[in-house]
Amino acid sequence: GCSQCNQTGYQGRISINEVLETNDAIREAVLQRESSNKIRQIAINKGMVTMLEEGFQKVKKGITTIEEILRVINE
Repeated sequence: GCSQCNQTGYQGRISINEVLETNDAIREAVLQRESSNKIRQIAINKGMVTMLEEGFQKVKKGITTIEEILRVINE
């Protein structure tokens, strides 16, 4: 850390996002009152990137650390 980052090693903020796009499979699962886990699995199978996966992508790019991703996602 330094005085610019207030001794944290970080400066500024970035977002970690998870977007669920509605499609026919998701819509049908909701209408059938499927569990949130089932709907999540359908979304992942259709290409949704989870927050954890997006976080790991940012770690690979050197934008943040694994520790910071796990800290934020587990809050």
